[in-house]
Amino acid sequence: MKLIRYIVFITLLFNSLFGYCDQLIVGVLKFAPPFSSVGTNNHYFGFSIDLLNEICKRINATCTYKATDLNSQFKDLNDGVIDITTLPSPLSSTESEDYVFSLPYMISKGQFVVLKDSDINSIEDIKNKKIGALQATSFQYNILPNYTSKENIKTYPQVTALIQAVSTHEVDAALMNEDVAKYLLLNKTIDGFQLVGKPIVTGNGYGIIALKKNAPIIDKINKALLQIETDGTYLALYNKYFGK
Repeated sequence: MKLIRYIVFITLLFNSLFGYCDQLIVGVLKFAPPFSSVGTNNHYFGFSIDLLNEICKRINATCTYKATDLNSQFKDLNDGVIDITTLPSPLSSTESEDYVFSLPYMISKGQFVVLKDSDINSIEDIKNKKIGALQATSFQYNILPNYTSKENIKTYPQVTALIQAVSTHEVDAALMNEDVAKYLLLNKTIDGFQLVGKPIVTGNGYGIIALKKNAPIIDKINKALLQIETDGTYLALYNKYFGK
């Protein structure tokens, strides 16, 4: 009888420590290569996906991916649609009352993009122009006001919409994730574009976000991130998508 009680106790303890990591729904962008993209049969791939798959393996979780965006990721967390979210957007530099952030896994940088045939060839040329950015990012709130007026800042829900706005001259330039911009240009996903100026470091890097009540999950993720960095797995993943 004592043995049975002991087994039950150990089982309950194990479940309380690790049960919440059995299934995790991860919010990601549908199109933000090389971080995340979705193919046929709702199959997600990219750097963020490979990184999360490795993390999930190490914390004994089964992770599935669900589309979200910068505008709705916090609502999706609040509503329980997703458990964690990892988007290539800078983490806030201030502590949140409602959310908890992981250790950053990459420095966050922005990059200006313009059409090749535009009259913008330097950072000085960008000033006071109409500039686009993704909604609800530090680019919109912290960076662009240094370059143009509030009235000239236009925001878009998706990368594709932002690129389209530059193509149709709705805006003169776009400030977007540096790695996304370089990837799209390198792979000729966008044609007739060029980078202007040097990358702009902003925010506290890219990381993983969860509700404050799920802080134990983030603690496990942080431990996995440190392991991945120490044993060389992170470097291998980084080189796969961003080169040496």
